[in-house]
Amino acid sequence: MTSIVQFSLTDFVGYATLPVALIVFFAIKSRNKSKFGLNFSRVCCPSCHTKQPIIRMPQNERQALYGGWTCEKCKTEIDKYGRAVDAENQEIEQSPR
Repeated sequence: MTSIVQFSLTDFVGYATLPVALIVFFAIKSRNKSKFGLNFSRVCCPSCHTKQPIIRMPQNERQALYGGWTCEKCKTEIDKYGRAVDAENQEIEQSPR
């Protein structure tokens, strides 16, 4: 016997709510340049303007969790949006743009 699974409208709304909420969450965080956002653009070092590699090797825990690079040329630590990070207290230094 073949059993047919029927989904009601409430099932559809219930299953569709989480993916939509996650998409909205990451879109807002990316627009605000939060550490939880996503950046798909190539990043340049704010100090020496060297393009950072597409495939990155994290140098510390912050880079592994939230993204970022350490510039090989000038050793500046950069977040995933291309802003310099103060290595002492892990705060982002706002660069004028």
